[in-house]
Amino acid sequence: MTIRDILDSSAIKLTSAEKKAVRTLLSNYPSAGLGTVAGFASRAGVSVPTILRLVTKLGYAGYTAFQKDLIEEVSEQLNSPLSMLDTRRATAGTENTYVGIMHNLADALNQTAAAHRQQEFDAILDLLADERSNIYCLGGRFSAVLALRLWMHLSQLRPGVAVIENLSSRLFDRVADFNSQTTLVVFDYRRYQNDVIEFARLAHEARARIILFTDRWMSPISNFADQVLVSPIETLSPYDSKVVAFAQCEAIIASLVKRSPDKIRERLATIEALRQKGESQAYQTENRHDDKT
Repeated sequence: MTIRDILDSSAIKLTSAEKKAVRTLLSNYPSAGLGTVAGFASRAGVSVPTILRLVTKLGYAGYTAFQKDLIEEVSEQLNSPLSMLDTRRATAGTENTYVGIMHNLADALNQTAAAHRQQEFDAILDLLADERSNIYCLGGRFSAVLALRLWMHLSQLRPGVAVIENLSSRLFDRVADFNSQTTLVVFDYRRYQNDVIEFARLAHEARARIILFTDRWMSPISNFADQVLVSPIETLSPYDSKVVAFAQCEAIIASLVKRSPDKIRERLATIEALRQKGESQAYQTENRHDDKT
């Protein structure tokens, strides 16, 4: 269990000052805790004894032990596919690779289900179901496929949904249309992508509401996101997995359909009718062109 996992646990009772320190750490995780204890306290606007009491409540004998675990998490966070290749090969053991990967992913899904917080999930659903707002989906180099898939589903359930191609040179131009009636759904996982982070920051400054999908080390976007959905990404492969993130998107879509089945059924029927009409007219146009040739 990481320090972030402990901080997310509701079992720990914190004072208001300690909660302030936790917010500071989580908003700049884990860097806020890697300096001196005085620096951490200053950044959080609390006293040094407050930080030391917080560390004790987290189960550490002192600030040095607390920092040691933070540093180990940083080392793990910065691992690249290349650096993880030999490490994960060693931990894979002798189990059949296919079976091992399936078991690994099943465990990740079960862990995510066990950590589910319905109140936070409902808040995400509320944002996505609010048809007064426009929704934009954005991902990084590898997570763009998640943004694309979520957009494809959401656009069938409700109006005002778009996907943003982050490779475009005009990426940041899109923020000109953002306001308090905009919701940005952004996917950002470790080896976090600077252009995605800065786009989300600009969206936040434009008063857009932000839903972040990220890993347990938390993208810097978590510093200002309205809602955060975390998923495990580690696998026996040297490449991180997005299987759990895909499953989270599937759960969101299923939950939205469950909320308004009749309304969504009507919209899907309209979409199907338009498709049939459009395809029929396209076929007729094509035949007319063939007759002329």
